[in-house]
Amino acid sequence: MKLHPVDLAIVAVYLAFLAMLGVWLKKRATAGLDSYYLAGRNIPWWMLGLSGCSSYIDIGGTMGMVGLLYYVGLKGLWATHLYWGWFIICFYMAFQAKWIRRSGVMTFAEWNEVRFGPGRDTEYARLAAAVFLLVLMIFNLAFMSVGIGKFGEEVLGIERWQASIVIFSVVGVYVTLGGFFGVIYTDILQTILIFIGASVFAVMAISSGAASEILQTRPDAWGRLAPVWELWSGFTDATPESYRHFAAFGPLLLAGSFWCIFRVLAGPNVWDFQFFLTARSPRDAALASGVWTVGYTARWVLASALLVLGVSMLDPASVVDGEKIMPQVLGKLQVGLRGFILAVLLAALMSTLDAMINVTSSVVVNDFLKRYFVRGLSERTLVRLGQVASAAALLAGFGLSIAFTDIVSAWETMVFAVVTVVLVPSTFRWHWWRFGPRGFALAMAASAAFLVLRIIAVQGQPHRVTLPIDVLGCLIITLGAAFLTRPAGMDVLVRFYARVRPFGFWGPVRREAVARGLVPAGDRMPAIDILNGLLSAVFQFSLAAIPFCGLLGLKRQALAWAGAAIVLAAILYVTWYRTLPARDEETAEGR
Repeated sequence: MKLHPVDLAIVAVYLAFLAMLGVWLKKRATAGLDSYYLAGRNIPWWMLGLSGCSSYIDIGGTMGMVGLLYYVGLKGLWATHLYWGWFIICFYMAFQAKWIRRSGVMTFAEWNEVRFGPGRDTEYARLAAAVFLLVLMIFNLAFMSVGIGKFGEEVLGIERWQASIVIFSVVGVYVTLGGFFGVIYTDILQTILIFIGASVFAVMAISSGAASEILQTRPDAWGRLAPVWELWSGFTDATPESYRHFAAFGPLLLAGSFWCIFRVLAGPNVWDFQFFLTARSPRDAALASGVWTVGYTARWVLASALLVLGVSMLDPASVVDGEKIMPQVLGKLQVGLRGFILAVLLAALMSTLDAMINVTSSVVVNDFLKRYFVRGLSERTLVRLGQVASAAALLAGFGLSIAFTDIVSAWETMVFAVVTVVLVPSTFRWHWWRFGPRGFALAMAASAAFLVLRIIAVQGQPHRVTLPIDVLGCLIITLGAAFLTRPAGMDVLVRFYARVRPFGFWGPVRREAVARGLVPAGDRMPAIDILNGLLSAVFQFSLAAIPFCGLLGLKRQALAWAGAAIVLAAILYVTWYRTLPARDEETAEGR
């Protein structure tokens, strides 16, 4: 595709504006570590919520999502939520966001001191979490780089590595200079652009009248939401190798559901964890995550509209790679509109990328440099070192991306290999009092070793086979580590439980907290949190189904899901909104 000079000018102006915004925010962001990484913990919930909406929408993820929907149809709703773990978003809203903000820490690794108390064992736990997070962030950046490369090949007509370098450079400028202030302000702008772009695409998709054509040309099962054990005959023949594992749909969903249980209970472990720490209070963190849950619908509007437009505008013979439908549709748009939409899609990419860069730098500075290597340096000097760390993280992610040729492989390697290491230990850390700091560090190290050995020993098997083995193996390892080591002291556990009030296996600690007058004897919040988790999951699924069904012309299904969403919203108003923490609730740092 050859872009018109007008389109190039629109994109160039947008990229230049973002870079200048980072320069403008530099003085405010570099006042200290708290300002640089957490924006002074003074971000209003609505700003944080709008910022987070765009951070869950990126070019690579949307291209992979369109590809999945193109191949499996409505059943992609199940695959994305259960198999890819997208249900995690609504559980932030239900309880995770307020739990995290109550800790008052700066990083995911530092949180271990709140849970386990000070000491050598906690230091091991913190180090294990920091190493994991650094590895995960580099894999995240590699995944982003693959998406950028495939997009650049189609839209800009340049090599994958060239596209990655251009985008990484621009984002690197405003994140490195502007810190988390740069992330928040640019992401709000990018959220607005994404919503406008999704609306434009939706109107174009409806006007095209291609919805009926899709349903007529695809197998009947493609347009049905009900999950099945196996997809229709001929699926594998018409699908690229990277998507053929979806043919065994039932086993895949079962394996994904087993993994997803631990995914939602473990909570966030990347940039989203840090997002909640920037909120003014636990209440604001929960409200921001509620905005995320609703705003996440824009991703489904965007992907569904692109799918319909792809069928309408493209010759079926030209769609040899479903992941490239989005850039191919972009090539069919008129001059000017193409440039605007390209800016929107770049906004979607950058909003995710900037948050990842910021949190990676935070881990390097707070959990490695400041703690072990360069003690005594001023905060301004540490901020400069963080800027260097941001650039280094981009280079590492770019280098790793060369090992992948398609988006879905990069994504599934990241979530099913790297993320699985932390799922069971993090779940136990939140929900079982008996799990101690040395047990956490031991479980992380042993789980990582187990997964590496399993990957070496068992190759060529689909994730529906390996995923249950991986999760079960990590579960056994973590249970063993828990019983071979001591829990944290009772005073530490009581303080943690009274502050956070998580549900799970906290019996002895809960009784002690009640005896000390720190928790009401009839405390119902843990049970309410569980209820809100279940309700919000159905609510999120409904919000995703509405645009997908609607843009495919399935009006009855869309109306039914809209009705379900309205009813669930009314219930959640009572069970979730009215039970949110008080506005003046104190957190660990006394704010």
